[in-house]
Amino acid sequence: MKRFIASSVKYMLLLIFVSGVTTAQEPSANSVRSSQSGAFVIADIVIEGNNRIDLGTILNYLPVRNRDVFVPSEDSARVLRSLYETGLFSDVLLKQRGRDTLLIEVEERPAIGSINISGNRKVETDELKKSLRQSDIALGRVYNRSILETVERELRRVYFSSGNYGSEIDIDVTDLPRNRVALDINITEGAIARIEHINIVGNETYSEDTLLDLLHSSEKKINPFSTADEYSQVKLAADIETLRSYYQDRGFIRFEIDSTQVSISPDKRDIFIVINIREGERFTLGDIQLEGEVDIPKEELTSLITVKEGDVFARKDIVKGSNAINDRLGEDGYAFAEVDVIPRINDEERTVGLTYVINPGKRVYVRRITFNGQYKTRDEVLRREMRQLEGSRFSPALVNRSRVRLQRLAFMQSVSIRTPRVPGRDDQVDLEITVQEGQSGSFSAGLGYGSDGGATVNLAFQQDNLFGTGESLQFSFDNSDTTRQLSLSFSDPYFTDDGISRTIGAFIRETDTSNNTSTSRYLASTRGASVRFGVPLSEFSTFRVGLGYERTELGTTSGTPDEINTFVEEEGDVFNIYDLNLGFTYDTRNRTVFATSGAVNRFSLEAAIPGSEYTYYKLGYSFEYFKAINERYTFSTSARIDSGYGYGDFEKLPFFNRYFAGGVRTLRGYRTGSLGPKDSLENASGGDYRTLGTLEVIFPPPFVEEPGATRFSLFTDFGNVFTSTDSFDVDEFRGSYGVAFVWLSPVGPLTFSLSNPYNDQEGDKKQRFQFTIGSIF
Repeated sequence: MKRFIASSVKYMLLLIFVSGVTTAQEPSANSVRSSQSGAFVIADIVIEGNNRIDLGTILNYLPVRNRDVFVPSEDSARVLRSLYETGLFSDVLLKQRGRDTLLIEVEERPAIGSINISGNRKVETDELKKSLRQSDIALGRVYNRSILETVERELRRVYFSSGNYGSEIDIDVTDLPRNRVALDINITEGAIARIEHINIVGNETYSEDTLLDLLHSSEKKINPFSTADEYSQVKLAADIETLRSYYQDRGFIRFEIDSTQVSISPDKRDIFIVINIREGERFTLGDIQLEGEVDIPKEELTSLITVKEGDVFARKDIVKGSNAINDRLGEDGYAFAEVDVIPRINDEERTVGLTYVINPGKRVYVRRITFNGQYKTRDEVLRREMRQLEGSRFSPALVNRSRVRLQRLAFMQSVSIRTPRVPGRDDQVDLEITVQEGQSGSFSAGLGYGSDGGATVNLAFQQDNLFGTGESLQFSFDNSDTTRQLSLSFSDPYFTDDGISRTIGAFIRETDTSNNTSTSRYLASTRGASVRFGVPLSEFSTFRVGLGYERTELGTTSGTPDEINTFVEEEGDVFNIYDLNLGFTYDTRNRTVFATSGAVNRFSLEAAIPGSEYTYYKLGYSFEYFKAINERYTFSTSARIDSGYGYGDFEKLPFFNRYFAGGVRTLRGYRTGSLGPKDSLENASGGDYRTLGTLEVIFPPPFVEEPGATRFSLFTDFGNVFTSTDSFDVDEFRGSYGVAFVWLSPVGPLTFSLSNPYNDQEGDKKQRFQFTIGSIF
């Protein structure tokens, strides 16, 4: 501070001197600042004392140049003023060196070398530094005392906006080497001010309680985990808009917020809010007109307007009609169409006429499509998913569908699309697509324990984007108490240019349920291979066809039930089965994993064709539906029906290909495969008919902004397995409800559920906590 005062006094005395005021001090012969010598032509300008600030920067600020005539009594003040006004220097001295050299000695202000913030818990350090940068306070910036006031004011603004009115800011300045300073900011946040009372004045049509229920802000709660009573300027502003929308959606077009008064208690802990409103009268709609020249029939556009004359004025419904017209124009390439709604208010009759003014502009075409952000995926892999093409008419619907198809790729984490105008053209846009690739491959080895298979050993390799081609290769080895399996598959989603996919797979599976206490006990060794094709029929539907071969060798143990022993004696213990698979899928989900909207329907037929040593067929149908409740919560429901039949010399499914239920993947709360018909030893033997259903609310982990690959859900499962369709009985349904957690880990999906069975019967094998988990090493 002393340095700042001294330099200021020096500057003022200099200005007084060069203005012609004499001093008692004898001036030196070569000092321009203290000399009344004559003018000279500047041959050179020399700067001394600058260490951090570039010479060219200083010269650029000077009002004089080489070969200028320098008159000390006139030009000294101009030079000093121009340099001091930059704020870069704490002291400036002008001298004349020799006959024609102007010497400028400067003393630089220190720079901010570090900014250290401590004591902040509610607001992240990065957020506080970002706010400071917006006020031009950052590392490398010039420091002066006025900066401290700016820092304190900006930090208080951040905390006040979130209700921390009792916060205190303490700033220490420490000198650092090389003419730098450190700003050490210590924050005492204090408690967030809580809303003691909210009063709405002027309401007549709706009660105060009704209006208060609309607000995100509320008076003090007993619940210690609630934040609704924490005051925030942003939250109050949003509440005011909520009130405005509520009234204007119910006919009160003249509704006004007269004032909002916020007062705080002396201890800065309690907030009192008074909102003064003026409702006005309720208005209804008058005549509705459509204006503008467009080559779409007006009748079609008019049909998109859902409001009609005589309806109560509702802003949201009016905006909905405007958006619908805009979307329809976009389908025909009018990307920059404008639809303005002009109200014609008649206060005497309390009606509002509406005029939808359409300015379609020119049809817009896509000039170029570019992809950014992919570091592994080939460009053609992304382009083949595009439904909006270069050179074609711009369509928001096709752009949105392209985005959905891209984000449905297993190796894509996020997709965003910008449509900037081409400079100088009003009929062309570019598509700039930014993608963020997720983890496309993994190799893992692990040990674990699952409630459905006991101790497990896992070795797996998976690559969903092999060499950036979009092809997938999977290999896995799993060993549990009941099953040991080795599998390999390769999938090409674009086996042909038309989008026909092909999947080739093979497996070896050894099954030993002799120690299983839930299902029938037997031994089985199965080997198989298959090839399957997927043929796209439309944007949402796919037909699937495949052929496969399986060889199953059966064995019995001392614990094998009589039914299986009899089956082996009568039918044999080796079965070669050639199967034909047909399927149809209609999928409108926005994502294949953690979908938030859309539905998927699947129909399937699996048949052991003639030539197989056991002939049968299976029919299946499954349905899943997703609907976003809000940004964090999604409602989901699913249903599944499976039925199997023998044909030829057989009436039923072979016991080793029956349906089972119970466990994490079918009906939680019951042991895996334990439900349904029982064998002679009272273990589940499976059935030829199965029905399952689920209702679920899915949400990310609480207090987590970016949930990533984790989700919670509240669920209820219901269903059962039956001997055949003739034995189906709703009264035999089993059910459960509870909470589940899913994590898409590098070793595969890990699922945990805690459930409570209901409608269970004596003898049911219940298992409230179920999980499948592994550890990578």
